Amino acid sequence: YSLFSLSGCPRATFAGKKGKLSGDEILNTKFKTSDVLENDEEIKQLNKEISELNESNSEMEAAMVKLQSQISTMEKNLKNIEEENKIIEEQNEALFLELSGLSQALIQSLANIRLPHM
Repeated sequence: YSLFSLSGCPRATFAGKKGKLSGDEILNTKFKTSDVLENDEEIKQLNKEISELNESNSEMEAAMVKLQSQISTMEKNLKNIEEENKIIEEQNEALFLELSGLSQALIQSLANIRLPHM
């Protein structure tokens, strides 16, 4: 009997008699079992990768939330700065008008001064 034929294998012969399976069916059953084990390993690997991706996605989402918060804060600060600049511009305009009025008043008062004749 050859080791590579099912007819020489006591287990195959016993299983064949007991369950009335042919040699091909016994081989197919054996390969299916190994396929299940390989699929189980693949599923474990896929689950691990899915878990890592979920963790990575959570970190990215947290980073995005933080970034959005920072952007929102910067936009508020920019809006405040723009409002402050507008107030400063209005104050500058008022000061310019006041200065213009004062310089005209000074010129008029100087024009009315009479210098003594030498």
